[in-house]
Amino acid sequence: MDLGTRNQVSANAGMSSMTDLVFLLLIFFIILSTRVVNGEQVDLPSTNADPAPLPPVTLTITKDLRYQIDGKDVAKEDIPRRLQAYYYDKSDNQRSVLLNADKDVPFGETIEVMDMAQELGLDIAVATRDK
Repeated sequence: MDLGTRNQVSANAGMSSMTDLVFLLLIFFIILSTRVVNGEQVDLPSTNADPAPLPPVTLTITKDLRYQIDGKDVAKEDIPRRLQAYYYDKSDNQRSVLLNADKDVPFGETIEVMDMAQELGLDIAVATRDK
């Protein structure tokens, strides 16, 4: 005679409530995304002020004495020509160079590059790292 328990709990949860929840979330995010894209249109006033200054050109000297302008390799002799071409039509307040020199680069190399930029009338900022 089989006297096993017949009171077993069904493991099948109702999937219809979970499906309803998924569709509600889907509808919510679709509506939310269309509202964000459309946004309010604002008519901004005009100004006579100078345009915002351009970010400085980044001039990098690596440990193995490779030179880069904005991440592109360049020969040391071509640095003045490339900088002059970049700043040809820029106003004086938009003519700056950020110099990233590795700490192991000889100081003379750094000074030479700074002199090249200074001869072109560029403002030079030397990048450093906080301790």
